Amino acid sequence: MTNFRHLLLIGALALPLPMLTGCGDQAEKSEALSHIARSDTYVEQGQYRPALLEIKNAIQKEPNNVNHLVQLASLYLELGAAREASDLLEPWLEDQTQAVALTLAQAYLARGKHLSAVETLDRIEPESEAAELEHELVRAEALRQSGKPRQALAGFQAVHERSSDNREALIGILRSRIDLGDANQAVATADNALDPQNPDPELLFLKGLALYKQGQVESAIEVLTEATGALPSVDVFLPVRRDLLTLLSQALTQQGRITEAQLYNRILAENTDTDARERAKAAVSAIQSGNLEEARVTLQDMLQLDPENEQAALMLGALNLQLGDLSEGAGLLAENLDPETSPTPFIRAATLAQVEQGQRKDALDNLSRAIEARPNDPDLLAMHGVLALSLPGRADEGVASISKALGLNPQMTRLNLALARHHLSQGQPQQALGQLRMAFANNPADWPTTSSYVGELLRQDELGEAREIRDSLLNGYPDSPQAILMASLVDAGLENNERALARLKELTTKQANYQPGLIALANLQTKLERTEAAAETMIKAAKLTPQNLEPLRQAGRLYAMTHSMEEVAEWLKSQTGDDPELSNSGAALIAMVQVRQGELDAAANTLAGIDADTASEPVKHAKARLLVAQAEGLIGDKNWADAQANATQAIALQPAHLGFALLPARLYQLEGKQQEAMAQLDEVEERFGTRPEIVVSRASLLQQMDRADEAYRYLEEQWQASEDQRMLPALISLAETQDPDRVDELTQTWAGQAPGNLQAQMKRANYLMQQGNDAAAARHYQEVLDRQPNNILALNNLAWLLRESSPARALELAQRASELAPDNPAVLDTYGWVLHLQGKHQEAMAAIEKALAAAPQSEEIADHLEQVKQAL
Repeated sequence: MTNFRHLLLIGALALPLPMLTGCGDQAEKSEALSHIARSDTYVEQGQYRPALLEIKNAIQKEPNNVNHLVQLASLYLELGAAREASDLLEPWLEDQTQAVALTLAQAYLARGKHLSAVETLDRIEPESEAAELEHELVRAEALRQSGKPRQALAGFQAVHERSSDNREALIGILRSRIDLGDANQAVATADNALDPQNPDPELLFLKGLALYKQGQVESAIEVLTEATGALPSVDVFLPVRRDLLTLLSQALTQQGRITEAQLYNRILAENTDTDARERAKAAVSAIQSGNLEEARVTLQDMLQLDPENEQAALMLGALNLQLGDLSEGAGLLAENLDPETSPTPFIRAATLAQVEQGQRKDALDNLSRAIEARPNDPDLLAMHGVLALSLPGRADEGVASISKALGLNPQMTRLNLALARHHLSQGQPQQALGQLRMAFANNPADWPTTSSYVGELLRQDELGEAREIRDSLLNGYPDSPQAILMASLVDAGLENNERALARLKELTTKQANYQPGLIALANLQTKLERTEAAAETMIKAAKLTPQNLEPLRQAGRLYAMTHSMEEVAEWLKSQTGDDPELSNSGAALIAMVQVRQGELDAAANTLAGIDADTASEPVKHAKARLLVAQAEGLIGDKNWADAQANATQAIALQPAHLGFALLPARLYQLEGKQQEAMAQLDEVEERFGTRPEIVVSRASLLQQMDRADEAYRYLEEQWQASEDQRMLPALISLAETQDPDRVDELTQTWAGQAPGNLQAQMKRANYLMQQGNDAAAARHYQEVLDRQPNNILALNNLAWLLRESSPARALELAQRASELAPDNPAVLDTYGWVLHLQGKHQEAMAAIEKALAAAPQSEEIADHLEQVKQAL
């Protein structure tokens, strides 16, 4: 690097100087050049500290002379301060591109930011042969860092052929050969280049590294020891010295020469920020032992002492996320994350935070940059692929990334499961099965994926293959409870119910604490209409995880199939009474049922005996639900103060529950205190991030404030930023009045992205029906009925659409709708009109008269009745 720095200086001095405007300016320039000359002298003497000071003095004299800045950045690079070098030059890139780009690109390479290096280099053209060689070196090193050592080697060799004494090219050749595993050739190349009279310590280090990788540890120690003697005498701890001593210590330790290794370790420790290192160790230790608050305090102290400590900031950001502080954690990660260089766990944490905040596009952009920098990192590819699959229009990228990740690591079988689910959502069951087959071949013991495989085989009637999988599991994993469970599910799917029942009973007898087995047994008992036994089995499952209400809820539902709610409550008390934690969960479950039924006093009595301070999470949730329900009652009485007090208590019990957090804003909105509601939404967004629920609430509030146009623009911007489907219902409703031309696109997008979402299909069908596109509307209504046969609106509207083209089908649909909603005037009108069209005028008149009685103001129904009467 020293030779290159002098080339930069010579180049800087050779640039034409701006016109002198006065003697003062000339004096300043002359003094600055004196500082630069002294800096060069100090560097030649190995005195880097005064050299830095002299360059900084020159910059003080000529703060706008970019050549001085480039020289300082070059010196920073020699000292291993790449971050300082890039920070120094980045502000000058736009205005002084030609002057700073090459050195800035080198700084990026030193930080491992090979993408940024190439992008920066592409902004300029080399103006000399020397500059051209430097450009080629940057590109070759970028290839090496990107995981392409063979192409990098070719690039370095091309420079070496043109300039045989180019030291950087030689170093690049050695590093590339080591990366390729060609250590023998690396050693030979180093031997040919080394001057016995004046050995280069960096070449010796790379030779020692090659020998070490060959397993020739003793020879490596000899070469590395020689290199320590060749190190120049300087006043700073150069990077090559650190690398050399680190490897030498490692090699000595491997040889059992601990005393010698400790000597070098002490030197390394003396030249390391020991305090920062110890604080980092303490933070990691606290995290590993579960003392997260202690770790947070330690990391905060580190950042106070060193605000530029990127690693500490990333650790603190991830830790804040784990502690539930989404806003603070996401902010720290966003400010300090570098997709090119940050470790994968931090990128994962940042991605989760961005997704949680509704910033899925930003998260995907970061991941795209990360995999561009590290194209063979399977974890990054997996994250990118899974996220891309969830975004409209990005599925192809997702499939490509996941496929590549699986190519790199076929054992990541959860990715096969992700692809299978994608294919199923696209109506491609055979492709889904193909992915699940590959997953099973690579890792049968990935039980969630194998469970999906078994389930899909049964759904697609691939019964022969299902039997083969069952036998394979029983033979390959005879003692595995998961395998026995899968085999039992296959038997149940094949209607070998008694065999499945016997196997599950045996399994849960031997493995009494295996909850999935108990749940499967309860489900099978339910299928066989043995509900009492199923309820008792589900209680056993509930006792294993008393904090999880779902098994207990299932037990209650099963018992309720043959008993009243009062009997269910008594039964749950009797079943959970001997287990305080489960008893509390049972009380929470009963209370939530009572809340849903509007029995708020009964719910309060159910929860009254449980201390809120020591209550389990289910109890806290039930108490919060009760408080919210009571607040809803207070709204009717316009008792806003007490309603807000209830909301505050609910939030205190469940601070991470977004729905409860939004309640105060909703109460203010209902009270007409719109500014207070907006301020409350700001507070919630600061805590939870830009979540779809908050966006929709804000749009609703703007609409109430007679700012519907602003609400639409805001919601549209948020939709474009995240494309989160949860925003679409509100966006479509606003578009219907603010931008009717967009409704077609939005409803089509929603229905296409969420084919299984009945609300999306209904919205699209209704729009198409309004536009007179009856055939397309009918298809969507039919999709709804395929999944929800008793959807009254779909039955009614499809009957109306088919009234002339398919009268028999229309009559069937209209009759079903009228039976489900016998007092609905629109349904009765449709039913009557379909009867009329088929000549059944008397029945039609009775239906339409009933419709008109329910909606006497409807001119359309009155007109239909008049036409029917005329037909009689």
